[in-house]
Amino acid sequence: VLHPLWPLEPGYIRAFFASAVLLLEGYTLEYEVGTSQFTGALVGLHVVAAAVLLHFGFVACHLSLEAVLVALAVVMHQVNPKVHTDGLDKSMRVPFAIEPRWHVWFLQSILLLMTSDFPKALVVHGAGLAVGGALALRDPQVWIDAWNAARARSFGIGATVHIALLLFTLLFMPLTTQSLPGDFFAALLDGRVLSRAWWQTSSPGSPALLHLALAGLMSSEALFICKLIISFAFPLLLTPFRMWTKFYTGACVLLCMYAMNSPVWRYPHVGFLVLMYLAWALWKLPGLEPAKQHSA
Repeated sequence: VLHPLWPLEPGYIRAFFASAVLLLEGYTLEYEVGTSQFTGALVGLHVVAAAVLLHFGFVACHLSLEAVLVALAVVMHQVNPKVHTDGLDKSMRVPFAIEPRWHVWFLQSILLLMTSDFPKALVVHGAGLAVGGALALRDPQVWIDAWNAARARSFGIGATVHIALLLFTLLFMPLTTQSLPGDFFAALLDGRVLSRAWWQTSSPGSPALLHLALAGLMSSEALFICKLIISFAFPLLLTPFRMWTKFYTGACVLLCMYAMNSPVWRYPHVGFLVLMYLAWALWKLPGLEPAKQHSA
């Protein structure tokens, strides 16, 4: 009976966290939007997420609810249900409304971080974010808030762009190369330097940093740092605080150091150069005060 609620691999701890996420979403979001709408969102998002994962061949059989739990977390963040403690004993009351969406995001990050099959879990969580984000974007107010934030050149826009670049670097950009192009100036004069084929033949790149770490060609510490910054990237972008960018700067510096100590390291490629840029850019993002465009 409980098999559809089980995470991507057997394990009581991850199953406990997944059940806690479902309990939080059901207790708070269902109370806010109603049972019928919550049930429709749960079933609909699960079907769409499963269709996406099966259509693109990411999974051969999809039973786990992890993708739909992530999608519901996006919807829950937009609705932002609150829990009030007025009816509790005086010793347990707090002078503010509790926003359980942050508890859900923390548990989702832990679920992604603790998985034994990180690539598969990352794909499932990514599909959930995409499906939930598509549903949230149906609200015109989301587009208005995004436009106002872009016009104001807010911290949220800059942080989102740089974190997206960081994730793209870890997943797709080659980290190192075994040879430098020998006819660079000639290629620059005749325009071949603008051709992707020329770069692939003259200076073939290695796989991206995360792929090297998963293959055991980077240290275990580098793999853990990659998992950590990927798992908490999306929730941190939604928080009203900015201090976390300094820790991501340190993570980029450490990844550069671990890359240079890898057995496959020879010369820097575009992925390494972008990591160095991100270490500088994330440190220079302004301020340690809370971002005003977010709610606490």
